[in-house]
Amino acid sequence: MPSSRTGVSGFQPSDTTVLLVGAGILNLITAEYLAVRGFRVRLVDAGPDPRFCKDWTTLGITNGGGNARMFTYTEADNYNEKGSKLYQNMQSIFRRTAREGGWSVKSPEEFTASELAWIHVFEQLPASLAQAYREDMFAVNRDAGELWKYLQQSAPQLFEGVEYHKDILRLYVEPEALEAAIKLHEDLGIMLESSSLEEFLTTNPAFHPAAEADHLAGGITVEGFTVNVHSFVTKLLLRIVDHGGEFVWNCQVQAINRNTLGEVTSLKSEEGRLEADHFVLSPGVTGNALLHGTASENVIQGILGVWLQIPNLHPQLQHSIKIHRRGHLVEDINVTVAKDVNTGEAILHFGGGYGYVGLDRPRPDDPELLAIFNELQEVARIYFPRGYAAAKERGDMFPSGVQKFCIRPFTPTGLGVFEQISTADGGRLIITGGNNTGGFAQAPAIARAVWRALVGEHDPVHTYFHPARSQLPKTTVTFKSRTLEPQTPLKLLLLCSDSPQHDYLRYRLDQAFPDYRCIIEPGDGQLRHLVNKNRMVDAYYMQYHSLRRRLFGYDQQRKDYFKRLTPQSHTFRTPDLTVDSLNCREVWTAVDQWRPELTIVCGTKYIGKKLNDRAGLMINLHTGHLPNYKGNHCIFFALYDGQVDKVSATLHELTPELDGGHVLDRIFPQILASDSEDTLYSRCIHMAIDRCIEHAKHFAAGKKLEFIQQEMAGKTFKHSDRTPGKELWLWWQIWKGLLGGQRDVKTPQGY
Repeated sequence: MPSSRTGVSGFQPSDTTVLLVGAGILNLITAEYLAVRGFRVRLVDAGPDPRFCKDWTTLGITNGGGNARMFTYTEADNYNEKGSKLYQNMQSIFRRTAREGGWSVKSPEEFTASELAWIHVFEQLPASLAQAYREDMFAVNRDAGELWKYLQQSAPQLFEGVEYHKDILRLYVEPEALEAAIKLHEDLGIMLESSSLEEFLTTNPAFHPAAEADHLAGGITVEGFTVNVHSFVTKLLLRIVDHGGEFVWNCQVQAINRNTLGEVTSLKSEEGRLEADHFVLSPGVTGNALLHGTASENVIQGILGVWLQIPNLHPQLQHSIKIHRRGHLVEDINVTVAKDVNTGEAILHFGGGYGYVGLDRPRPDDPELLAIFNELQEVARIYFPRGYAAAKERGDMFPSGVQKFCIRPFTPTGLGVFEQISTADGGRLIITGGNNTGGFAQAPAIARAVWRALVGEHDPVHTYFHPARSQLPKTTVTFKSRTLEPQTPLKLLLLCSDSPQHDYLRYRLDQAFPDYRCIIEPGDGQLRHLVNKNRMVDAYYMQYHSLRRRLFGYDQQRKDYFKRLTPQSHTFRTPDLTVDSLNCREVWTAVDQWRPELTIVCGTKYIGKKLNDRAGLMINLHTGHLPNYKGNHCIFFALYDGQVDKVSATLHELTPELDGGHVLDRIFPQILASDSEDTLYSRCIHMAIDRCIEHAKHFAAGKKLEFIQQEMAGKTFKHSDRTPGKELWLWWQIWKGLLGGQRDVKTPQGY
């Protein structure tokens, strides 16, 4: 039973009990912090005691993964920070599998609603918030750094015999990333040494082969440290027990019990009711079910990393390193100086890779997972060829022949989670976790935040990591569904032009909705309408781009692309109307008679309010990333700006505000080094058409379509904005390798 005590602010430490669920590094550091301050702590974990367990799959991320952890002041990176020179083109990173150049092991077609919502938050996080969140993470890391130093002074025995190595080498493949890293670490005041590549190689001659193969632009030395985490955990367990702590292993905690007021009364477990004055839950990814009904539910999802080891051969590496390889299958790699716990041999632990698994766990033979393992081996070969060759020959790159991975708890914003819920007896239930790659690094700061919450004090982490900050405001979501019975045929109208992509759209609708209505606004008619309205500049540039596409063969390329998607035997139905402009009485009258429930729009000029009011729910296929790129030539200008991650198409509700309606979906194509702006356009619109048809089918079946409000941002581009000078500049950038980071990405079947 919980001990009798006063409220949070008047606690008696020697009598106050805290039950912690999960015995990973976050809760172990928290338990130690509380225990040495007089709290009576008990830790409950679903797995076995890691000191005596041989089956790594039954253990959590701390003990089930590689025997290495790192602290630096820039851990828990904000991967969705807009404008980052270190992490670029991240917008669609989770919608592509590892072998397609993305960060997902799980196929996007298999995402659940909760996983899609998580990815949506990642993609929609405003740039201003992403930048603010980065600063919050750095603030937590700074506090954690000071607390790590305090722990080293107050409990030095924890860091003895655990392969503690001070200072970190950071290596970069791209000069631009190196320059950005130098500025970042200098701004944070944690740079120890920065030198030219030649000076760096003089100090670190082992990296000459990597530099000669163009896999190293340079390196810096920064503050930080690494440990053998399994040995560190063993010492931590003993220290907690020495301070009166208890451990309960092999006990699954199943639910939070509450009273009718929503206050926590106890926890439900396999061993029965668990009671205490306070509760601290850090269940990782696998414990999401335990968080049911909390604000943290579904916020923490899994991104796996993989492990291998090689011998640390002469001349031995003395400092652990972190390698950043932008745009590669394994982008960030920690290489930790360590000793093999069984043989005592000097080794290097490699840990890296990003593989989104959501709320799942991958199969050991998953080809996406195996691709990440293979790439990590390639990293070992490039930077440590002799050690790699020795491990390969001995067959011990994966100890006991086991390819270990660990599923790291991520949030979509990069922020950790710190949620507080009142208990019926005046205590707290606190949920922590989701610290991305920074759980070990930030653990002391989280521990202090827990202690402060229990004694009634404020800590910045309480605000920084509030779970509401990892969610989009729910007020931005609206739903659209049919007003008629779903059993009746959908009244669908298509408004489009007459280019090859529009023929493909008509073909898809012929198959899915054979009774649909169609109005064509051909390209020649659009040009005549501009001339008739005396909009001569717009007409001139429209004609210029038409001639440019024809002269350089882009028209033929696009025709060939979509021709292969449409059977030659297919006979197109005759359009109901063909007009120079959709904004005319003939169209209004026809649409009044047809009364469409859903109108799909693609490739037309601006549609005015009179048609908008008559056409039901209107979905526009916009080839551009909203809200950033509106109007015309949006893929061109995304590339021109160097925003490769903004090469996309957007399905959005069409309103009188040009490209301003709520967003239904975004589609991101695979990007190949051989691509041009036009091939990316074709792939974008192809995928957008296919996705739009699926949404139309759902709508016809009576299902709700979810729309998200756009940010008030971005720029609108006209035909006249795309000039020959800009064409030449973009051609030069692509020739220099603007798209080269994705050279080895395979194109999905059909695209």
